[in-house]
Amino acid sequence: MDISVLALPTLNLGYHNQILGAFRGLSDVTGCAYDEQAFLLPEDVVQTTEMKKSFFKSRHEKYKDLKQRLYPLLETYFQKNVKIPRVFVTVYDATDSKFSPENVDLVCRIVKEYYQENKQGDILTTILTSRLYNYKYVDLINVPKHMLTLATRIRLLQNKKLRRKVLITIGTLNNFKQSVVLQKQQEFLKKLKTTAKYSSVRQQCEKLEKYLSFSKKVVLCLGGRVDGSEIIFDIKYAKKLLEDARHLSRCGYGVVFVNGPRTPNDVVDFLYEKTQDEENIIFQNCKKIIKTGEEQDNWRAYSGKYEKQFTELSQLGNIYPAILGFDNTLVVHSMDSYAACETANAGFPTAVSGKGIYVDAVARYDCHNLKALLCPKYAIDWDDFVKMAKRKKTEPKDLKLKVLPNSLRVFAEAVMKRIS
Repeated sequence: MDISVLALPTLNLGYHNQILGAFRGLSDVTGCAYDEQAFLLPEDVVQTTEMKKSFFKSRHEKYKDLKQRLYPLLETYFQKNVKIPRVFVTVYDATDSKFSPENVDLVCRIVKEYYQENKQGDILTTILTSRLYNYKYVDLINVPKHMLTLATRIRLLQNKKLRRKVLITIGTLNNFKQSVVLQKQQEFLKKLKTTAKYSSVRQQCEKLEKYLSFSKKVVLCLGGRVDGSEIIFDIKYAKKLLEDARHLSRCGYGVVFVNGPRTPNDVVDFLYEKTQDEENIIFQNCKKIIKTGEEQDNWRAYSGKYEKQFTELSQLGNIYPAILGFDNTLVVHSMDSYAACETANAGFPTAVSGKGIYVDAVARYDCHNLKALLCPKYAIDWDDFVKMAKRKKTEPKDLKLKVLPNSLRVFAEAVMKRIS
């Protein structure tokens, strides 16, 4: 069956990759190629990487206003594409949670109405990584298990109609593959050789080359803040992680810190400063560096004391995920990040760090649930690993972790079942 897909774009790269994962899952099941740019892009946006603000403009969008913005985008899409998509994909972006889920429902309603008015047949509307919400116009609701509470489980049991629309997965859909990590690894090794000749990055290259010589390694992948106050990644937590890294360094580990878009700039500065004199601990900035005054209020871009240094170090590129795939490497994620699903699903030894970071247990129960779901079956608690490494000389290769089930095929088969 020839299935093409259309999607609503999101600002967040992690959630964007979940959508691409849905594309890939459908492609794997049907054998049909997919277009990574099959998105309803706002005006003046050529590709998804140019998205600078949310598709939504208010917490509760008005139907007429949203329709006036969405119809022209649909028209533009069909002017450029012959195939008529049969699946529409959206995602619940938790970092964009100031907007109501009713907005997504309205988008799906408008897409369906456009298809009816233009006699284009039926389209299946889907939403990924959603909390349980009684959508009227979303046909398939992907609710990862960690996003369910006791109350929502009861609601689901009591509502048969809603239950038929819900697809529960263990972890989130993602577009993360071992083959990509290995490809990035080879690119990284080549770039390390070519950039080592530049004096501005020579010291970092030497430290990275030494890191590669260690028989056991740890990569600490840092999450960070959100718009609200429900997640706080502060200097105190950064100090705790640095002390953990020092303990492992003394146990013969090579350690690398990599940050993400949400990592606060003061944390970035602190870890960069403190690792300069650490022989076996490296910090490599992977956060976009601010370039224009227009971006000054964008906390997802780095603007701090080390813009010059980080610009020079960017010659090495974003070393995540290249450094994840080396032998005997433990990948550590802070509890606020869903990225632990990616590495656990790809079969990389994974740890989740929860002690020290503040994650509101009520507002962000999903983060607490995910850690409990992953540990100790699919990932290890980071603090437990540090103790085991110190006392028992445990290494990543010694961990008997199971691979997190692949949810892409489950999603794709659920879509195909509803279409047929």
